[in-house]
Amino acid sequence: MLHRQDRLISAVLVAGDLVCTFGALVLAYIARYVWRFAPNQPDWTPDFLEYLPFALAIMVTTVAVFAANGLYSRRPGRSTLQDFLAVIRVSLFVLLLAYGVTIVWRVSSLSRWLLAFYWVFSVLFITIFRFIVNKISARVRRLGLDKRRAMIVGSGQLAERVTERILDHPEYGYSIAGYVAEGQAQAEGSLGNQQLLGGFEELARILIENRPDEVFIALSRPHHGRLVGFVDLCEREGVNISIIPDFFEVLLGRSINRTQLEDMDGIPVVGLREVPLHSLWNRAVKRAFDLLVSLVVLTGFSWLYILIAIGVLSTSRGPAIFKQRRVGRDLKEFTLYKFRTMYVQDERQSDTVWTTKNDPRVTPFGRFLRRTSLDELPQFINVLKGEMSLVGPRPERPHFVQQFKKSVPRFQVRHQIKAGITGWAQVNGRYELTIPQKVEYDIYYIENWSFWLDIRILLLTFLRVLQRKGVY
Repeated sequence: MLHRQDRLISAVLVAGDLVCTFGALVLAYIARYVWRFAPNQPDWTPDFLEYLPFALAIMVTTVAVFAANGLYSRRPGRSTLQDFLAVIRVSLFVLLLAYGVTIVWRVSSLSRWLLAFYWVFSVLFITIFRFIVNKISARVRRLGLDKRRAMIVGSGQLAERVTERILDHPEYGYSIAGYVAEGQAQAEGSLGNQQLLGGFEELARILIENRPDEVFIALSRPHHGRLVGFVDLCEREGVNISIIPDFFEVLLGRSINRTQLEDMDGIPVVGLREVPLHSLWNRAVKRAFDLLVSLVVLTGFSWLYILIAIGVLSTSRGPAIFKQRRVGRDLKEFTLYKFRTMYVQDERQSDTVWTTKNDPRVTPFGRFLRRTSLDELPQFINVLKGEMSLVGPRPERPHFVQQFKKSVPRFQVRHQIKAGITGWAQVNGRYELTIPQKVEYDIYYIENWSFWLDIRILLLTFLRVLQRKGVY
């Protein structure tokens, strides 16, 4: 969608804001105690090293508050003035927060003049830095670099206006892969020199063959009835969707949990899904937590891994670790690790057959591992490698992904984030749920992610393991 973050620019902004914040504090210290620009100067000059803990705290707080207010999101159409006003507003909040800390904890060494100077310099530095980054970013996109491939569905006036905006504003970061329209002969040339990829009936094939990063649905009034079907097709392929609205009545009665209304140089664009984990800051927080927990588990419980491996090897023939290909974020396959719980079998069977209750393929020791979920412990290696997260939709086998994407609506949406060892679906039913129910739980998690939701799911997972419900 238009608000999806550019990862590199977000990282540059975070790093730059940290540097600007620290630089502002250094200059504020110089202005207050070296240049003595404030009245009531003290007879002594405090050592700047005393301010380092405060500097670290305010740097982290600034980045966190900026992230919470969407200042690391790339929003086409947001002006320099809007950026400046947002920086003033958020920086003022950080200043008031810092001032409140000095009052509550009675930190007398933090001068009010120092804080005032800091705020002025930080707003100035951050605004100038962001202005430079935005100009460079816009220049890079105008040169045709860092483009995301967009596809237009429609051929009327709405589709023409969207095409014009994308072509007139390279800084939006899109290149047009082509368009899809009703009736190839009538639609030929309706969007200028853009390539006609095919008719509406061919949309499923076109999505598979072209794999666009974004689909803009801009249907004329006679084709409003096709909207829901087109949305389902795009979500089946895991493609981001933005809708150019003059047909909201088509969406009435359809469950869309999070829509985002944004502006494309005067054209309202509705994104059907807000994904918190598209935010660089949110991904960084989740990744840091994943690394911390996986390192603690892999090192602190290494003895348990050894005991389980011995148990597997001594009770059945074959390796201790079972490896299987699974599908993760962005439909990329990876090798998932588990302690082997079944007798060694043909790979084609293990990759295409569901586990059932009282499955004869499961070994006695494997049944114990499955009931206690200890067979999942090696997946902390997947988490450490960055292939999985502690919490997320459970990864599925490629065979079933191809099957479910055709039969289960919105199944591919699950692959917009990393797969997890546990998930919202697992703590709400696991094997008792149907595949469509699991997908709905997974999409809820994707659209409502927060760090505290992850903590809640991990705690509920521990309780479910103790209860041993719905496990076989």
